[in-house]
Amino acid sequence: MGGISKEEVALYDRQIRLWGMEAQSRLRTASLCFIGVKALTLEACKNLVLAGVGHITLCDGGSVKEEDLEVQYYFQPEDLGQAKDKVLAERLKMLNPLVDIQANSKLSDKDANLDKFDVVVAVGGRQCSPVQLNGLCRTAKATRFVAADSFGAFGYIFADCLDEHEYMEEVKSVGGGEASNSESKHQKLAAAYKPLSQSILAKPEAINTQRLLRKYPPLVFICQ
Repeated sequence: MGGISKEEVALYDRQIRLWGMEAQSRLRTASLCFIGVKALTLEACKNLVLAGVGHITLCDGGSVKEEDLEVQYYFQPEDLGQAKDKVLAERLKMLNPLVDIQANSKLSDKDANLDKFDVVVAVGGRQCSPVQLNGLCRTAKATRFVAADSFGAFGYIFADCLDEHEYMEEVKSVGGGEASNSESKHQKLAAAYKPLSQSILAKPEAINTQRLLRKYPPLVFICQ
């Protein structure tokens, strides 16, 4: 079963039925690094750990403060003053002991070992410069990069899947003009992504103001 044990098959049975054994095997061997521990980090990591991702490294040089208790439900009053990444790592391990979770507060945008991760996620952009991190990920050739943050009901996300990102797209073909005769096929496509340094300088196409606001939410310009 692609190296997946019977215990894992039983644990991840519902999602294996959804996306198949091959996808679960790839998730099982994936390695991610989250730089910056915020509420968004907690939610993303929780879902990845429950899904059975292979490895997660958490990096945040800060300590748990009073305001963290209001938005990060894994932090408790007794955690005040302790390293945020270490506390969250220990709590996440309780969700799924099969996932390798580590804390590394010394990881920074000067670190040269980002090539050991499949994806690096910068949350908040306060620990390290997202632009520099994205540049290091591109230097590593195979490390994808995500920058994200949330502000109450608002948020943003940027993804750089490098120059040759392959993905599958489902295409439905209808035969005889009847929906009942439709068939679904998958075709492999490729997309080229731009680094953050170029994306934040990109200007929208020349259209009138009303169309511009309909096409791009105001948060896009605020983030830029």
